[in-house]
Amino acid sequence: MRRVIAVALLAGLPASLSSGCGEDATRERARLGAETYVRECARCHMTDGRGVRGVYPNLAGNPIVTLESPEAAIETVVDGRDAMPAFGGVMPAQRVAAVVTYVRHAWGNDASPVTAAQVK
Repeated sequence: MRRVIAVALLAGLPASLSSGCGEDATRERARLGAETYVRECARCHMTDGRGVRGVYPNLAGNPIVTLESPEAAIETVVDGRDAMPAFGGVMPAQRVAAVVTYVRHAWGNDASPVTAAQVK
C-alpha cells in the first residue's frame, strides 16, 4: 500500500525534478523522498501535504518549506518542532535531504533541492 502511495506521490512531482543532468540521481532522491514522506510524515501532514488544521502544519505552500534557503526546513526535520519528533538522530543525512527535497517540490511547491551536505 505504501509503495502505491509513494508512486502516486512521485507522479505529482514537477518534471524539472526528474529531468536534465544527473537525472538518475535526482529521480532516485525523489523516490527516496516520497517513500520517506509516506512512511514518516504522511500520517500527520497527510499524503496531500495539507496537514490537519490547528494540529499538524500544512506543507503545501508553507513559507518555511518554500524559502530560498532550505535551512529552516532541514532544521525542522532534524531537530523537530512542537509535536513533531526530531529525525536527526534516526534518519541519515541522505534521507533527510531526500524528504526535504520532496516536500520542497510536491503539491505546487517550487523550491531548490537539498543535498546531504546541506544537512548538518
